[in-house]
Amino acid sequence: MIQHITAMNVLASSAGTEAPALDYRTLAPLLIMFGGACVALLLDAFVRRTARAAVQLVSVFVILIATMGMLIANWHDGRFGVIGNGLISMDKPTYVAQGALIIFTALCMILFSTRHTEHRKNISESERTGYTEVYVLALFSLFGMMLFTAANNLLMLFVALEAMSLPLYILCGLSLYRRRLSQEASLKYFLLGVLAAAIMLYGIVMVYAATGDFTFASIAQQAEHTDRPAIFILGIVFVVIGLLFKVGAVPFHNWVPDVYQGAPTPVTAFMAICTKLAAFVALARVLTAAVPFSESQWEIVIIVLAIISMLFGSILTMTQTDVKRLIAYSSITHAGFIMTALVGADQGLLKVGNLEFSVVSAILIYLAAYGLATIGALAIVTLVRRDSGEEATSITAWEGMGRQHPWLGAAFALYFLSFAGFPITAGFIGKFTVFSVAWIAGYSWLVVVALLVSALAAYAYLRMVIIMFFKPANTTTVVAKPGAAVIIVVVITAVLTVLMGILPDPVLHLTNTLGGFMF
Repeated sequence: MIQHITAMNVLASSAGTEAPALDYRTLAPLLIMFGGACVALLLDAFVRRTARAAVQLVSVFVILIATMGMLIANWHDGRFGVIGNGLISMDKPTYVAQGALIIFTALCMILFSTRHTEHRKNISESERTGYTEVYVLALFSLFGMMLFTAANNLLMLFVALEAMSLPLYILCGLSLYRRRLSQEASLKYFLLGVLAAAIMLYGIVMVYAATGDFTFASIAQQAEHTDRPAIFILGIVFVVIGLLFKVGAVPFHNWVPDVYQGAPTPVTAFMAICTKLAAFVALARVLTAAVPFSESQWEIVIIVLAIISMLFGSILTMTQTDVKRLIAYSSITHAGFIMTALVGADQGLLKVGNLEFSVVSAILIYLAAYGLATIGALAIVTLVRRDSGEEATSITAWEGMGRQHPWLGAAFALYFLSFAGFPITAGFIGKFTVFSVAWIAGYSWLVVVALLVSALAAYAYLRMVIIMFFKPANTTTVVAKPGAAVIIVVVITAVLTVLMGILPDPVLHLTNTLGGFMF
């Protein structure tokens, strides 16, 4: 980390000392989130222990609502633009991405609260009322994610990456059960995350050496005339590797199954959607704004990684015996599907019927569908337990669960059908948008490959549904009575998954107005 800071100081000093012009009203959502996280940190220090969880939960939702309100107000007032001499871009895709991050974080925060409101076996009262730092850490990570989606400068991108990642490393190790597995996941995520960050920082140095700039638009201009093209290309490759690590694409996926399995389930939900959303928006911005994407080599790289990710993830999803690992490998498959849209990064707006999609709008629709299904499925995972109170994530423990608890089984089946992209689910709309972008960009054969892999992946999802509804019940498994928090999350995600599938027009028309990135 010291090496990172030293390198950043050197780069910053060489970038000039001109003070950037800041529009604080446009930056208000980011400022509110950061300030609110600092206030939450103070509350955690000074509020008495027994009241801390309730106070933190209320303060978190006040902060999220205030931030969302400022986003909506800025959108209504047309406050879009590039701020701080190109450091931050608050454009329409950024606003929508940040709004989606807030909504998904709110759902995950409700799940976080179950560790304080439910009385489980083998958990002392002090442990149940403790660990309120999860709210503070999640807020700081959310601030980093919001900054990540808005970063229009390589240095700002790296700062946002660290702000997003450091709290997550800690959150992964805070499980009340299976602590050794949780701490192992935290350590593995930290070590591999630091390695990816170091590679990305080295790439930033190389891009600066080749172009003399950190801002995306300037990099794209200078790249056309640089006398060091090899250094530039290698630098961009290293930057993209850092982003692909956060996305969880093959071959930078090794951390995903172990971390998803070992982390507390609400943290898994938070990472699975929010980290992926922020990283994909940042990746789309880099490929759109900073890279001369017209060179076919970039398209080939994206296509190869997309095919490998979706195929590798689908095959391993079918072999899993643990529900959380199944969802982890499924996320790798979904990363591959989303990457099929990135081949249209140089196409601008693509017309699909009466609608126009940019790459980022298609990605956001897919991630909205994926996020609803993932959070809902993991909310139900928190209910299926062994006699000891520990979560029963082995697939055999889920045998017959759908017949014993039909409403929970139906909701879980709905989420998995959405993963598979079945009609009348949000997943179908998500796949339709990203595949349409790839098709119109001229990669019809890639869409055919993706559809075949989707059929392969559907086997794993349908297998889980069959296990829940057509296998004899497992007598060693206990399904806890859902608390208010889990009921709220399951109802919201299930209803939105169906509504987005049968009435997609509001979402499609919202993304139709986004256009591309400003840089």
